[in-house]
Amino acid sequence: MSSLPVTLGRLVLPGLLALGACVNRPTNQEKPAGTESKKGPPVAKAPSITAGTRAPWFSCSDTQNIHFGSVIPPDMSRVTSQLDANCFAWAEFISLNWPAAAGTTDAFFGSPGDLGTVQWQTFMSKQQLFPPEGGTPPPWGTPPSISEDCLAEANVSSNQARSMLALNVVSKFETQFTSGSGNQAFPLDLPSWLGAAHGTNVWYDVRISQPEYSYIVGAGLYNAANQQALVDGGTGSPVVNPMGSWQSNTIGALELKAAWMEVPNPQDSRWNAYKLSPAVVVEPTTQKCRATTVALVGFHIVHKTVTQPTWVWATFEHVNNAPDHGADPGTTSWNFYDPQCKPRTIELDKSCSVDGGTSVTVDCTPNVPPPYWLGEGCPAPVPIQVTRLTPIDPVARAANQIAQAAIARNYPDSVWKNYVLVNTLWSRAPSPDPTTPVKTPLPFAGATPPLDVPIANTTMETYIQTGSPDEASNCINCHKNASIAGDSGWASDFSFLFGLASAPPPPGKPLKLRSLVPGKPPKVVYPPTMRRILR
Repeated sequence: MSSLPVTLGRLVLPGLLALGACVNRPTNQEKPAGTESKKGPPVAKAPSITAGTRAPWFSCSDTQNIHFGSVIPPDMSRVTSQLDANCFAWAEFISLNWPAAAGTTDAFFGSPGDLGTVQWQTFMSKQQLFPPEGGTPPPWGTPPSISEDCLAEANVSSNQARSMLALNVVSKFETQFTSGSGNQAFPLDLPSWLGAAHGTNVWYDVRISQPEYSYIVGAGLYNAANQQALVDGGTGSPVVNPMGSWQSNTIGALELKAAWMEVPNPQDSRWNAYKLSPAVVVEPTTQKCRATTVALVGFHIVHKTVTQPTWVWATFEHVNNAPDHGADPGTTSWNFYDPQCKPRTIELDKSCSVDGGTSVTVDCTPNVPPPYWLGEGCPAPVPIQVTRLTPIDPVARAANQIAQAAIARNYPDSVWKNYVLVNTLWSRAPSPDPTTPVKTPLPFAGATPPLDVPIANTTMETYIQTGSPDEASNCINCHKNASIAGDSGWASDFSFLFGLASAPPPPGKPLKLRSLVPGKPPKVVYPPTMRRILR
């Protein structure tokens, strides 16, 4: 168990983020090697970064130039190729991870060991947006308020907690921990937590931008009953999130999902390659709170814009997460792969087991969901063996090389040069927003890459990396089924967040599970729930 760091870094600075652009490449700037392509049409001048600043910048593609700083591109500008889209994703990644406390563009970007808040961490968390019982969320910019009993257990003051993450979600899919729905992603009926190779746990955090927060709160859509009233059985209005726009200078709806891995020894030089944050977490086995340090290992960016009303979907992760399946793992100290892995047999109460047994074995077959739930009285997380089933797309690799080289050139010690874009999904012919409520699945025309191409983050789609024979695993094949709270099936604009409205299921609500043994019928068990620590 790690102790609370002596310094908690920069304090959270709530409020609006600065907006900006990927400005265009000057004609006298030498183009980086490896980005040659046919010359495109003249590029119109885009809105510039804050007047008077001289932030470092780099040319990423024919149409995408990226300034280092806190500016967030509100829309895709002049994107005609996959490299352009990948560069736009990198522009988002850089600006969202810019230090929140930095008021100028010359702030250091990704200082090793810095525990300070970055831009996206000033966004509102989904746990604040959807309180139990459909209650009203706090005003925008309100720091997460951790319960007093939790702070006492973690030996953390309320002032310290303002700059700490509050983490209690151990499953990206949340079938048991938040909504009880199981409609979010696969596996619908199996635990999907992820244990790291060094024996600690992975936690998940979801944040949304102020425009999306304002839309949800303004329409009362944090409450399930209000969602139903909005669509009014198909005769009302559809759920349509705000779009990012240059004209209105707003970033629109942004949904961000982060995967954080606990760090047992933050003083080890290994962690100088990771973005670190202080956190209060709920110990799964005891449900007690404790202070720890976590490292960012996965990051989804989903952005609704005027040119992409069906959203832009990008996913990043740390370069040391997992090797490609079947490849030589080499000497890398992988976060989720151990070349010396040995099966572990664990004794447990039948309420923690997916099939009601009292003994389970976690073997070394990669990408297999764990056979038991986490929760009070259940075993602690154990390492899960992970490999990447679909190698990172070649065009994404090209964008990674350009961006990583630029980061290393301008900020040689930055932790951000150790993160990679897995892929970006966008549309060449996006469908317009519906004007009346529609049922799922939502259409997605002009998908680029095509929807039969798997796109998976090893920390968040660990167990569904390729999908089924009939449908590849990627953002749209999952999110096209997102609906409002309840079982009505009315679409929620590709966002699963709306399904989290109203109270979570009461403890002990049965969840029907498929059997791990082929040919055996599914059993009904009562998986434990995780403790809520935000007030």
